[in-house]
Amino acid sequence: MTIARACRAPVVLALVLASLAAGCGITPTGVRDGGDPAVGFRPSTRLYFVSGARLQAVIRPIPWPPLKETLTLLMDGPSAAERGRGLRSELRPGAETPIKVTSGQAKVRISLPRPEPSEVSGPAPVPVPAPASGTARPVPMQASLTPRSTLWMGQLTCTAASALAARTNIDPDAVTVTIQRAGVARTESFRCSEFPRGSD
Repeated sequence: MTIARACRAPVVLALVLASLAAGCGITPTGVRDGGDPAVGFRPSTRLYFVSGARLQAVIRPIPWPPLKETLTLLMDGPSAAERGRGLRSELRPGAETPIKVTSGQAKVRISLPRPEPSEVSGPAPVPVPAPASGTARPVPMQASLTPRSTLWMGQLTCTAASALAARTNIDPDAVTVTIQRAGVARTESFRCSEFPRGSD
């Protein structure tokens, strides 16, 4: 008799648990598909082109190429779709293609080719008649031309600063970018915040 009761005890316990589960509205289910895994952070590359009189960032789905390669992408100019949105580049391939790019803590140095002779000495003077004597006197051509925009330097600065900041987890506006022409002692240093920008 004792043995029979002992054998029936697990069966009774199982029936009690089953009835409790049914009372709570729990029904057995099969294996369910949890769906696709969560998508985490995907590295991308930010390039700066020109829209109107401001810089405009575009995002390319390219995971963090080296700094020099990032600037090579910039020199290639906007894509057809980006040009369709009114974007352009003021960088001149060859004349402003970086030949060397180095970086340190919150700083990037970009070396450009030697400037054209006209960029060093300025355009040849244009003779114009003097109002009093009638003799011609030279007047610098810059007086009659609109100075070239500095947005091309902004394109280099903001693209390089953004690339370094993405790799080091700092604010792009904290990165100082120095631009130097080969054979020219003077350098120019900028931060991206110094240039007019559209919304990212």
